[in-house]
Amino acid sequence: MIGRWLWYGVVGASAVLGFGYALRDRVQSVVPDKSIDLVARGREVYISEGCIHCHSQYIRPVGMDTELWGPPTSPDKALAQSPVLIGNRRQGPDLSTVGSRLSPDWNRRHLIDPPGIVKGSRMPSFAHLFDGEESSRGEALLAYLDSLRAEKRIQ
Repeated sequence: MIGRWLWYGVVGASAVLGFGYALRDRVQSVVPDKSIDLVARGREVYISEGCIHCHSQYIRPVGMDTELWGPPTSPDKALAQSPVLIGNRRQGPDLSTVGSRLSPDWNRRHLIDPPGIVKGSRMPSFAHLFDGEESSRGEALLAYLDSLRAEKRIQ
């Protein structure tokens, strides 16, 4: 009788361990990888917070774009991104060269209080990205925005 219960215990423990081992890869893919660098995490924040809905990262080869933001973006370069961050509509400025134009400190203040920094701004506040546990998301977004630089220096 004890042999039978021992056998059930061994089989049950093996099944639980096997099931846990099989789920290990799935769980690891859901848990954020701490080794992802700050800029890559910032790009994820940019996408998840919906920045793409109001900002483009594609300087079009037309007068106003090149006057404001610099040299046009090559379509091949824009389409090589995954996901492509051309933008849905441009209500706010193009951000493809924002790191060459604005400091991380300016961007932080603007993300926290847009109308306080740019009079008449319709951009919502993203102050929550800099509060408590969310603060690492704000820092990552700032690192990503700072990484968006012009290939040539903007005058």
